[in-house]
Amino acid sequence: MPSRQDPAAADAAELRRLAGRYDFPDFVKQADVRSALRAPPGTPAAACADPVNRQFWCHTKAATWLSHLLYHEKKASFQPQHRRLIEGRLAEFARFWQITPECAAVAARQAASARAEKAAADGSDLPDDAFAFVRRLPDGRTVRRYPLRSAAEVKAAAEWVRRHRDRIPFALRHEMATRILEKGAAYGTAFGDDLREFLDRQAGRGVCDPAEVVTAVRGRALLLADGPLRDSFLKMAEAIRATPAAFLHPTTLVRLADTLDRLDRKTGLAGRYGDGLARPEDVVFKATFHKAGQDLARVVTTTAGACYEKAAFRRLNADDLRDLFGREFAERVTNPLGQVDPEKMAEEVAALPRPDAEQLEAFLRQNGIAPLMRKAASARTGFTPAQLARLAAAYRRTRPRPGGP
Repeated sequence: MPSRQDPAAADAAELRRLAGRYDFPDFVKQADVRSALRAPPGTPAAACADPVNRQFWCHTKAATWLSHLLYHEKKASFQPQHRRLIEGRLAEFARFWQITPECAAVAARQAASARAEKAAADGSDLPDDAFAFVRRLPDGRTVRRYPLRSAAEVKAAAEWVRRHRDRIPFALRHEMATRILEKGAAYGTAFGDDLREFLDRQAGRGVCDPAEVVTAVRGRALLLADGPLRDSFLKMAEAIRATPAAFLHPTTLVRLADTLDRLDRKTGLAGRYGDGLARPEDVVFKATFHKAGQDLARVVTTTAGACYEKAAFRRLNADDLRDLFGREFAERVTNPLGQVDPEKMAEEVAALPRPDAEQLEAFLRQNGIAPLMRKAASARTGFTPAQLARLAAAYRRTRPRPGGP
């Protein structure tokens, strides 16, 4: 068995590698390639394209072509001056053996391969929508940053936008977040709830409480000195208060968030956000469609108007439900182990006639399960189930389809 250092075995392995990657010309296939990579003993160094290191032998036509191939694979490792020496000698040997076109084809192919590898590495072969950041400069150049070629790159771009959110104008954040969410849907990126909430608000995928928007606009207006700008924002606040429906179109909300963001940057409020001052997008897109869809999937509302968390139904006893609503009802809401299944229970709860729903609510109270909210409550926190349903429906209409932008 040849040793690890056996030159003949090493040459054979190298030839197999090259033959697997390249099409050898006929004069190489017909030659004795066993001696093509290494000249016979006594061959002068002058037969090398690199006589200093005694490599890239050109003692035969086949050896010259293979040396062109090997040199162009390793070209980047040579210093420019050494490179010029080797390339000059390779050209001389190619002319001597009359295979200049074949050797030139090797160089052209290797150059094209190098360009393709560079393009794949830096993303220059990708379309604009494969980058989170795309800007056209006045001189005609295009700047592209943060490629979106994988789930990891998509998430990295999202985290970068969140880290620098106060330095990036809302209009640019809106573009970037929209592109990131589209690519994230295509790659199945797991953003996590907090990052997804952030992206949805930047992309304008949500709705607002008009009263809170009025407060945000009016509060900013009152910080301005008397003048046309202050008056225009006070009029905007009054218009939103008087006709909120006119401002709830998605495009209008994006423009509103951008307008408030520009104002914050002009007045120096950007970057000073806290409990007393919310970012524009956190007000304008307070309830995101994704979050609303999640909340709706988590709760169920009875016909009597009470909203319950589905998971709480796990605490119920199937025998008690059987005594209350009968054997068939208990069988419909339990799993094969006889335990209450929250999803099955929620389906039945949503369809119960009002008298039965009121009876169920009394039963739930006895078991320590309180409603999250009631439709008829005089003071409520958050959004009603009906509002959540509308938000979820809007989210389903606007979300990207799985498998593509």
